[in-house]
Amino acid sequence: MQFEFDAETGVIKDKVTGERCIIITQTRVEEVCSRLSEIFQSGAKLNIFEAGKAAGKHFAEETSDVTKVDKILFLKTVTQRFTDAGLGKIEIIEFDPEKAAVKFRIWNNFFAELGCDNSMYRSCIEGFVTGIYEQIMSITPKIQKTKCVTNGDPYCEWHMTLK
Repeated sequence: MQFEFDAETGVIKDKVTGERCIIITQTRVEEVCSRLSEIFQSGAKLNIFEAGKAAGKHFAEETSDVTKVDKILFLKTVTQRFTDAGLGKIEIIEFDPEKAAVKFRIWNNFFAELGCDNSMYRSCIEGFVTGIYEQIMSITPKIQKTKCVTNGDPYCEWHMTLK
């Protein structure tokens, strides 16, 4: 995402969509996640997954029609927007459109650094990438987390395949 700030009005906008944005600190996001866990308890993870999935679909829909035809360009565009938003650096390790398989890593994963329940952030990321995957492949993936910074790994890694 690329942003523009209008100092006169105090408004930040996404240059791609024209939508208004805000900057929110990691501490505030942690507070939101903690509060959701308090209110919804075990249901919070499902709510976060579904919200992430909807955000991923919307995020993917914002890419140009040209990138939607070329799946590799689509992946590059979406991962760059994720990185530009300050959420971490996504690295596509493997992409096999024939098998609908994607292996990716997130370095400096914003969500993994949150001081709240690890499964909560995983639900957010897994929902988000599921939404994007469904936009690319038109199917719901099987997703498996294979590495995590919370386990001492240098990055978070997932494999997405057909169910």
